[in-house]
Amino acid sequence: MSEPDLRAELEKIEYEPLLPIEKKLIGWSLGVGLALLVVLIVLNHLYPVGT
Repeated sequence: MSEPDLRAELEKIEYEPLLPIEKKLIGWSLGVGLALLVVLIVLNHLYPVGT
């Protein structure tokens, strides 16, 4: 059996836009991630780790 051509298979796939709930989940994930990053930066500034 021959291997299927990956490029040809990917070209056959139809475009499917994101659902509204998927867009919300992506937004929330990015927002929570950035907020936690800011919290960690502030905590590190207030309480630096001494070596």
